[in-house]
Amino acid sequence: MRNLVPLSPTLYLPPQDRLLLGKPLATALDTADPEAWVDLDRRIPSATARRRGVGPLRSLLRERHADGHGSVDWAAAPRWDEEAHDVTWSRFPPSEAETALVLCHDRWQAREAALAFAPGRPALLPLLLVRCADSRPRVRERARRVLGTALDGPGTAAAELVPLALRLSLRPHGGWALERVLAAAEPLPSALPSRLCASPLARVRILGARLSLERGLLTPAGLTELALTAPDRAVRHLCTGALLARVSAGDPARLLDPLLAAPSAVARSSAVTALHRAGRGGEAAFHLADPSARVRSAARLVLRLEGQDTQDLYRALCADPVAPGLSPGALFGLAESGAPDAAALLRPLAAHPEGRVRAAALAALRMLDAVSPDELMAAMDDPHPPVVRTARTALVPYVLLVPEEWLTALVAPGRPRHVRRSGLRLLCAHSLALRKRVLAALEEDEDPEVAHEAQRARYEPLPPAGSSG
Repeated sequence: MRNLVPLSPTLYLPPQDRLLLGKPLATALDTADPEAWVDLDRRIPSATARRRGVGPLRSLLRERHADGHGSVDWAAAPRWDEEAHDVTWSRFPPSEAETALVLCHDRWQAREAALAFAPGRPALLPLLLVRCADSRPRVRERARRVLGTALDGPGTAAAELVPLALRLSLRPHGGWALERVLAAAEPLPSALPSRLCASPLARVRILGARLSLERGLLTPAGLTELALTAPDRAVRHLCTGALLARVSAGDPARLLDPLLAAPSAVARSSAVTALHRAGRGGEAAFHLADPSARVRSAARLVLRLEGQDTQDLYRALCADPVAPGLSPGALFGLAESGAPDAAALLRPLAAHPEGRVRAAALAALRMLDAVSPDELMAAMDDPHPPVVRTARTALVPYVLLVPEEWLTALVAPGRPRHVRRSGLRLLCAHSLALRKRVLAALEEDEDPEVAHEAQRARYEPLPPAGSSG
């Protein structure tokens, strides 16, 4: 048995242990982080319910463990005395740290008793807010009375409580505190949206974005930043919609420009659609070749509203079969436009010098059902892997009609890897009997995928006689 390396004493104490050692709230946890308060409210009830530790608190203090070394004894924590109907405070009135511990105590009677010592202590306001969403009605109602009085007093920084109140609104009884804090925090600071949208919880970020929009806290620049970079799709959609609602005729502030170049196809299509309302409909022509079908469709709609023929525009884009830098989106757009001569224009592009254009031309021809199995079989020899993958996908419905010798040649040693692996996919769509015959000699192939498929085909049982496949 391997001997384990002994661990050295930890240099970290969790916030609840720091409070038990008498540290003030400002040094025990990150008071600006709502999750820190929620986590504290989760940890302390667990610690006070177990009441286990490693040594007396006075020994830890005497041995200078209060600076972050060692552990603490939760048996020394305040508890609820049933006979005295009170908390066993270490001193009276209790300190800020001890009051904070009891405000999160496992016993609801202790939490209710600690509320009497919360007034006049601004550092305890976040925990008072937490108690306003307590599961016990008596604790909850008393905490709300105390908080209401505190928020009505002078000099209360109610705006600092908004992020925590928003986080607590996810609890069954958390809505009251949010409404009360928002009423006391008017007007809300302009820096609040950045804090609300920085929460690690997606639901809180979405609620924060909605609140910021309802209160008009987001500037066009802030809306643009969230529409482009927010991690949540719901937030991006909310901010995109709010930004587009601000677009006026001519778009003098150029609000659409960042959205037209957004990585999200939803944002780009929304911005393209808004070009007509902004009086910039002619610019939709620049988005006819967008990689997204959604954006291309929006561009065609706007141009039709502007009275332009999108088919002619696509013909101009795809007229030169060897034009460098041709966008694959233009080929797909030509097929989507319904132009009667689309197939005739696309077929020469299947021999374009650029592989991505050849792949797009083949896929566009397939959309129009204008490509034959012979053309697809010829494309399987293309040096560009996307072309081969496109041809293989289109060939699957015809796999039983292609010559077996041709399928065998696709996976033969010496062929390019991307051709052999596409050939494997076609073989898998064919009968197992053919797969066994073709792959029998490739069980030791240098390509591990070919060898694996050959070995798998060897041991796969043939279906009963008379069944399909």
